[in-house]
Amino acid sequence: MENQEKPFEITKSFGLGVLLKLTKNNYRDIKIINNGKTFTSNVTLGKMTEAVNATIESHNIYLKVG
Repeated sequence: MENQEKPFEITKSFGLGVLLKLTKNNYRDIKIINNGKTFTSNVTLGKMTEAVNATIESHNIYLKVG
């Protein structure tokens, strides 16, 4: 399995949890599992990236770094 085909998995954080919940609500085919330490999804990193980017755009979310 190549990197692009591996399921999306990332260390848990509050802000990310909120964003992933919004994404899951917008895309019913996306499942997100929270095992206490990480979030894991049934879709690949590429598909999750597309879904998260679309969610950010549709909710007018802007990231502030610094």
